[in-house]
Amino acid sequence: MKQAPLDAAPWIGDGRPLPKGADWFADFPAPQFRAEFTTPPGSRSAILRIACAGYMDIAVNGYRLTSTSLMPLWSPFSKTLYAERFRIGARLLRHDGLPNEILVTLGNGFRNLPPLRFWGCCVFRDHLASGAPCFKAVLNGQPLTDWRWRETNILRNCVYLGTHLDATRKPGRWRRASQVAGPEGRIVPRRAPAIEEFGVREGESRWLREGETQIVDFGANGTGVPEFRFDGEGKGTRIEIIYGERLFPDGSVNPFTQTAGQIKPHRTFGGSTRAGRCGGEGAPTLAAQRDVYVCSGAGTETLRPPFAWHGCRYAEVRGAKRLLPPGAATMHLVASALRDTPLAASFRADTPEIQRIHELCRRTFLSNLMGVQSDCPGRERLGYGGDIVTTCDALCLNWDMREFYLKTLQDFADEAADDGLLTETAPFVGIAAGGFGKRGGPISWTLVVPVLIDALLRHYGDTRGLRRHYGVCVRYARLVAAEYPDGIVPRCIGDHEALERPPNSLVATAHWHEFVRLTAQFAGLLGRTADEGEFSALAERIAGAFRQRWLAADGTVADGCQSAQAFALHLGLVPESLREAAFARLVEALERADFGPTTGIFGTCYMLRTLSAFGRDDLARRVVLHRGFPGWLHMLDHGATTLWETWAESDDVYSNCHPMFGSVDEWILSRPRGRRPKK
Repeated sequence: MKQAPLDAAPWIGDGRPLPKGADWFADFPAPQFRAEFTTPPGSRSAILRIACAGYMDIAVNGYRLTSTSLMPLWSPFSKTLYAERFRIGARLLRHDGLPNEILVTLGNGFRNLPPLRFWGCCVFRDHLASGAPCFKAVLNGQPLTDWRWRETNILRNCVYLGTHLDATRKPGRWRRASQVAGPEGRIVPRRAPAIEEFGVREGESRWLREGETQIVDFGANGTGVPEFRFDGEGKGTRIEIIYGERLFPDGSVNPFTQTAGQIKPHRTFGGSTRAGRCGGEGAPTLAAQRDVYVCSGAGTETLRPPFAWHGCRYAEVRGAKRLLPPGAATMHLVASALRDTPLAASFRADTPEIQRIHELCRRTFLSNLMGVQSDCPGRERLGYGGDIVTTCDALCLNWDMREFYLKTLQDFADEAADDGLLTETAPFVGIAAGGFGKRGGPISWTLVVPVLIDALLRHYGDTRGLRRHYGVCVRYARLVAAEYPDGIVPRCIGDHEALERPPNSLVATAHWHEFVRLTAQFAGLLGRTADEGEFSALAERIAGAFRQRWLAADGTVADGCQSAQAFALHLGLVPESLREAAFARLVEALERADFGPTTGIFGTCYMLRTLSAFGRDDLARRVVLHRGFPGWLHMLDHGATTLWETWAESDDVYSNCHPMFGSVDEWILSRPRGRRPKK
């Protein structure tokens, strides 16, 4: 029998109209779908292929096939969707002549976000291939079309706002499912790693207000799916759980550093003074990570909220009458299922301080690897290109990132497919700060595409990124060259979170040069002689413009801050005759700061690379081990268990789990004197 592709199957949904206005934030139970199938006597297996826009949980004859409810991987659904394949073994199939049962429960994921106004202005769902969650399935090569559906007791689910589950509510009646208009992207088999559990942390509970509120400490910041076991709570007891990275002085959970889009009572946007309205009609006043569970009263009950994950260290449990005993509160850590490299598996630093920094970085990285390499696991959860530019080498030294980064490249290529403009984030959610118009992101963030192509070549000798996405680089480079013919790119976000900032235009122009230089290099590798000449000449013109504007005769770049010197030296913008002088200016800048880093997202990475390239690992080590503000040891000394977004501690605006300063782990893992063999 001819095998049907997934494209031949219809999209299946519940057919309900989506909410409007304030109803977006009211109850709208998640749907569950049911289909039956029979297998010939003696069948040893069945093959289920399924594509989904949203999140899904799948069970066959009561046995769960999905290890988490956080699949499939998020992607630009209008261009590419990733299909899952399950082999249903003989022990799961019925052999008594009765039909087998497939249950598919759908969550919203990033397919059906509520219209939250992030920062009072940006509604992510308006820029995504949004709609009701839906799926299509093929069993043993034949489309499954006869589905029924019912409402579940999962009343609300949102990746940013959490899950509400009412255990007193019985499932709704079964009714016929609908064939719906799903996303238009091509469906391909998933090769990037799935989201899986990789560890468990046990929480410790203590009363904040006895009989009312308790605090659970999971011991370290991280990303996971919590699980709570409640004993003897009465039917209808409403338990609310709020998550955060920090505690307020009174011991309660502080959710502000992970609040979606800064939507919180004391923040206003666009001149609005009405607290709680900045998030949009019906939006919560505080867009915190929050789960709600209504108890059934049936003795011991377990809450493991589906279709959501939380970035946190602490949970504030309100409404439970009994203190959670040891083992009753756990955090199931989840991330993309990546394999350690031999280097990372055997790594031991030569000092406890460097070992702690390395562990800080790894914990932060894993907290932000959920199919998309994100900036933070709470308030944004977005695939920002700039963060990837500075950390991809560190991640490649820790894990096998080949398939993960090929998927990342495809995300950015998909977003550029229509107009050629590379975006700040992929999938694109409407953020385009410091770009050159429309959907185009800032040049430093769009650099992610050639940087990842280059990283795959250097670390793995993998040419797939080069062959598939060289054209993306060429098209974009020509668009930018036409926009800025003098070689100077005037706009960018700059060296984000630097304490001493070089001009944004310097950062943008330096990265524009790097984009073009890499594109010329790729052309040479592919034998595209004409392209190589075109982009090599363009790179020289950009370098000339940079030197004329910012490079002084004594090697000072712009104002001579650490970042400015590191940018010019690392990105090849200082002629050979001035490199020693420019390096001397960098050392002077470090001495002025007592070797504390004043650099930002890019400058930190480039400065450590530059110091080592000049044979001064000793100076780089002084920076890495700088005691006091600013620095990594300052974070550790102030209780950090993951990297902060800023050198300064934040209890309100900035994430406490942000990977961009994790570029230090590249230096740690690539310096032989920074490690010793594992005993």
